[in-house]
Amino acid sequence: MKWYEIIINTTEEASDAISEMLTSIGAGGVAIEDPNDIRRELLKPGTLDYADQEFLDNLGEDVKIKAYFSDDKNLNELIALINEKINFIGNFLDTGKGYAGYNEVDDEDWATSWKKYYKPVKVGEKVVIKPSWESFEASAEDIVIELDPGMAFGTGTHETTVMCSQLLEKYLKEGDTLLDLGCGTGILAIIAHKLGAKDITAVDIDEAAVKVARENCRLNNVISGINVVKGVIKDVKPFKYDIVIANIIASVIVDISDLMPYYVNDEGYFLTSGIIKERKQDVLDAYTSKGFKVEEVLEMGEWVAIAFKCQGSL
Repeated sequence: MKWYEIIINTTEEASDAISEMLTSIGAGGVAIEDPNDIRRELLKPGTLDYADQEFLDNLGEDVKIKAYFSDDKNLNELIALINEKINFIGNFLDTGKGYAGYNEVDDEDWATSWKKYYKPVKVGEKVVIKPSWESFEASAEDIVIELDPGMAFGTGTHETTVMCSQLLEKYLKEGDTLLDLGCGTGILAIIAHKLGAKDITAVDIDEAAVKVARENCRLNNVISGINVVKGVIKDVKPFKYDIVIANIIASVIVDISDLMPYYVNDEGYFLTSGIIKERKQDVLDAYTSKGFKVEEVLEMGEWVAIAFKCQGSL
């Protein structure tokens, strides 16, 4: 099988948003080459005493994103769609140079090489996300989540996921019930289970995401504790959960604000991310007008996560 390797040169500011966009339109994998990561690594104490200046100069400033799409797609339509999406993101972020061309590559050339970008990473005080093919020596306090994202989903280390994980560690109590909206790989539902949640429902509109989430539940031996279903919030029978978590996009988060009081316990929490900074106030206004109290706002890069507490009853 052959793949189209789409190359985009962008800025560090916009790289996460563009990567998420590429995944959302069907990229079979996304790799980010950020020269700033190398520069930051070189600045760490004890990393290197010096580096060749020519090498540093040749790094350039652009963040290069490589996204892989199966060759059964119409290439011209795909490129047009990508440019349209990048132009939209450009209304909020500096997207840099943008689309830079494509290559045709064999499945064997990239299907495993992208894994070198994915290593165990600690995303909270206790939670460690570990790719299934990597080894990791856990401490007694570590909660290790094994993840096999497949070629169509993120690695669980995006800023929005990290912030959601941090909020779960802070607000989830053992025995809490939980609803995960837009579950993707299932990573947040799995983290919640490992932290002691029970009666977890994970929902995603994408059938492929549901399949991957169920496989990751099996990989982490939590398949009996998490019910993964295809659909949207209206497909879930109203039930007052202790915690609802949604790592989706701001427009959807705002759209479901009318429904959220039917799904969150009095004194329960709605934890949400996937919000670009420019939409933060829209989300805050939507939920505070429904009687939710803002407990905490986190920001990481260009992204925002918010913890709301339900104070009313229906």
